[in-house]
Amino acid sequence: MLEARDACSGATARNGGHITPPLYHDYLDLKKKHGAEAAKQIIQFRLSHLDELISVAEEEGLTEESQCRKVDTYDVYFDKDVFKGAREKLERYLEELPNEKSGWGTTEGPTGMQLADGVCGVISTTGGAVHPYRLVTGILSRLLKTYSSFRLYTHTPCLSIHDNIVHTSRGDIRAKHIIHATNGWTSHLLAPMREKIVPVRGHMTAQRAGTGLDDGWLGTRSFVLYPSASEDRWDYLTQQPPNPATLGEKPHAEFMFGGGIEMGTQSFFDAVGCADDSQVEFRVSAYLGGALAAYFGKWWGGESADVDDDHFEKGRVKKAWSGVLGISADGLPWVGSLPSKVSGRSEGREWIAAGYSGEGMVHAWMSGKALAYMVLGKDVDWLPAPFRVTEKRWRKANIASWL
Repeated sequence: MLEARDACSGATARNGGHITPPLYHDYLDLKKKHGAEAAKQIIQFRLSHLDELISVAEEEGLTEESQCRKVDTYDVYFDKDVFKGAREKLERYLEELPNEKSGWGTTEGPTGMQLADGVCGVISTTGGAVHPYRLVTGILSRLLKTYSSFRLYTHTPCLSIHDNIVHTSRGDIRAKHIIHATNGWTSHLLAPMREKIVPVRGHMTAQRAGTGLDDGWLGTRSFVLYPSASEDRWDYLTQQPPNPATLGEKPHAEFMFGGGIEMGTQSFFDAVGCADDSQVEFRVSAYLGGALAAYFGKWWGGESADVDDDHFEKGRVKKAWSGVLGISADGLPWVGSLPSKVSGRSEGREWIAAGYSGEGMVHAWMSGKALAYMVLGKDVDWLPAPFRVTEKRWRKANIASWL
């Protein structure tokens, strides 16, 4: 396994661990594009991730370390028309997927939620949250201890591929199979994918919770917040549990708050095509640094401070950083064997799992599992057909339709 930087230093380590799939939000569009059967299969694929990740964390003995858990999740709408449209989508979704009817709720206004008075409505269900870096590095650690044949080479970028030879900064590797799991950086080694999976820089923050919020729900809720008249503009929020972990720094129930990419046209287009996650865009970080108090309104209360926290920033925002998303030109992950037209080499030896469009927590794990089965020649009829890589799909996918 080659890592160009540290182990798990890409999007997995940089996201907020939000295991809340877009369900009713996407169902009708998926049905229109791919048909009802495929749309339902995609929904079930997304839903499968929460139980799968919880099960993996338990099997690996990483439940406490990774904080993998179920939470109550809330879609919070600040615009009446957007909320109305969301309720209509939810009704259609539940009509066509009756097995998913349990566990949903809708309320008008911010009643009982400690949210700002401007909230028009809330849709609630069950979601999940995890500390993805701890989960992945915990698994890698076990693999290294258990299997002498497993090698993890960090700070070893792949420079090029010729036939079955991977050329790296530390030498060459001959491989029977080569798997591309580089997401936003896919086109670095696969130039024909340049307009099929596009890097987009996203932003995350770790923030101290306001002192006015009820301690009773700390770490048990997550939110997707829609602040405007556009359903395409949203921010997301999870919170670390207050219980300390046994590895690494002890969490202090920080809010993990990300988004802001749609806050302004210039910021949006600055992010598209940007594969530099060493920088934080000022306008986006300024927005994220101030938005939480507005979302919670009078309930936010005063600012809090942590004890023994000298290596973090003072004030509300403990840390701000960026990460690179891999936006798929047709909105769906790319999973499977690479056609020779894409790889430039013979088929059956190069594979890909990438292009999660900012929803890696509900696509990446099972896509990777499916790809592993494919490499082993096993059946994966549970992988949605629209996810599979074909030359026809590659030719048809157009990033302009996403922009």
